[in-house]
Amino acid sequence: MYRLKNYEYILFLLSMLFASCAQVVAPGGGPRDTYAPKVVKYRPDSATTNFQSRSIELTFDEYIQLKDINNQLIISPPLEKTPEIKVKNKTMIIDFEDQSLRANTTYSINFGNALQDINENNSKENFSYIFSTGNFIDSLKVVGKVQNAFDHKSEKGIYVMLYSDMSDSAVYKKLPEYFSKTATDGSFRINNVKEGTYRIVTLKDLNSNFKYDGDPESIGFWDTLVKTSAKQNISINLFQEPASKVFIKKYSHPSYGKIMIVLNQGSDSLRVTNLSNDKKGVQEFIEFSKNKDTLTYWVKNYDKDSLKLQVNNGNNIIGTVEFKMIKLEAALKAKKNPLKLAVVNSPKGNQNFELNSTLKLVFNNPIADNTGAVQLKEDTTILNNVKSVIENQTDLIIIHSDTFNITSGSLELGKNTEKTTRITPFTKWKENTNYHLMILPGTLTDIFGLKNDTILVDFKTRESKYYGSLNLTLSISDSVKNKVQYFEGKNETIIKTSSISHYIIQLLDEKENVVRENVIDGNKTIQFEYLRPNKYSLKLIYDQNGNGKWDSGDYIKKKQAEKIIYNSEPINIRSNWDADIEWKVTGTNN
Repeated sequence: MYRLKNYEYILFLLSMLFASCAQVVAPGGGPRDTYAPKVVKYRPDSATTNFQSRSIELTFDEYIQLKDINNQLIISPPLEKTPEIKVKNKTMIIDFEDQSLRANTTYSINFGNALQDINENNSKENFSYIFSTGNFIDSLKVVGKVQNAFDHKSEKGIYVMLYSDMSDSAVYKKLPEYFSKTATDGSFRINNVKEGTYRIVTLKDLNSNFKYDGDPESIGFWDTLVKTSAKQNISINLFQEPASKVFIKKYSHPSYGKIMIVLNQGSDSLRVTNLSNDKKGVQEFIEFSKNKDTLTYWVKNYDKDSLKLQVNNGNNIIGTVEFKMIKLEAALKAKKNPLKLAVVNSPKGNQNFELNSTLKLVFNNPIADNTGAVQLKEDTTILNNVKSVIENQTDLIIIHSDTFNITSGSLELGKNTEKTTRITPFTKWKENTNYHLMILPGTLTDIFGLKNDTILVDFKTRESKYYGSLNLTLSISDSVKNKVQYFEGKNETIIKTSSISHYIIQLLDEKENVVRENVIDGNKTIQFEYLRPNKYSLKLIYDQNGNGKWDSGDYIKKKQAEKIIYNSEPINIRSNWDADIEWKVTGTNN
């Protein structure tokens, strides 16, 4: 018979004891803490007047911590430098030892959601402490909303600043009297403001110095001065001013004879100069992007090892770029992507070609010569009066070619004054039909003398019943057409009256991509056809200068960004369906 030894018996008793102790402990560990920390002691008290202390001490009912304090903390009016804030156990100390406080001023210290307990990270939301260096606590407030001027999206974390200094330079050089930050929905509230008149400016302050440093920061302003004693519905549009200077962002030499230069913004005055001393026989071609913020420089018969280009904006040199050049022989013999004239974009293989689309082929090199000869088949039928033309140097457009009589001045005349060729993109597509485009070898020649191989492009059109359409009746009130702008200076009110006669109407998809765009001069009935089934919205741009595009604002000139209005009614386009919309623009709708 097996008997436990003494030490084994003792271990057995101990294990039984521990097991029984574990069984009497209640599971769960008690209720979870869901409460934010509470202040149990202020020193000095919050809302103290005639404040002279060099520190503030706050004691809480539990252990605390500060998270993301640099982004959450708001001290208004702003101090020259952020005070030192220390946390030890349940106590927080704010040190003003090196601070110079303004006389007769109410200060508000708001911690946002930075103050939390340690155990469960419960935040004491928008916790604030206020004090006054004067005899009373200022209690007025300024509230409103900030949105992006171009798309009306809410802007979070934007500085909203009040200035009693009415000079234009204040926003560049001085700290504001008061400020706040916008919430997620773009709303703002500046509390404890002294009674008075202020200029209000909003700022996307990228370096957090409370000053406007120009591009790339964004700015906005309220047209009139803010009087804290009066209720005002303040809604400010934030915009980014055009950069004061055009400069080169990046550049590359991706293939033989091709240089790409990307700028920070577009310009109509760009020039490129080849700085080589020997340019005999060299030919140059320059191509600009739609917004003129990217230029492609093509060079032919340039056989030197390096190339240096000078880029000018008008008379100003904005930069020089230098490249080690790809040689022609190396480009022709390259195993990967050897130099040849090739299509880089086409509808080849597309089974959903849009009925209202233009048939376009994009080539890798500019085309120098085009015979125009192409063959376009509709199933097995060869179509007549179809040719090709070059657009933007690298784009080949398939066109109708119909000869007809014209009167002088209606079109640009050719050599024959009686007849000319009317050129329009080919759009006579049949629904649910297969098309076959063929371009024979040697039809096209690029600037390097390279000719095309046989090009075959097969695609199929959609059925017409797949599309829907929108009939839009647009009515613009006289209050919109005759827009009054005014700005109150310190001692005067400047009134500007401008009559708007140009507008841009845009149809947007769910991702706010522009699907269709029309430039109009007032009330209009517009038909948008061949729309894919989708949800759309309408956007109206007040094209005040009539340049056919939206323009940003200018703070110094007190010029707001061109106004934009959205139609609040979503538009649901269904297949084989016509939607009718009447939009009355009064200037108050968004």
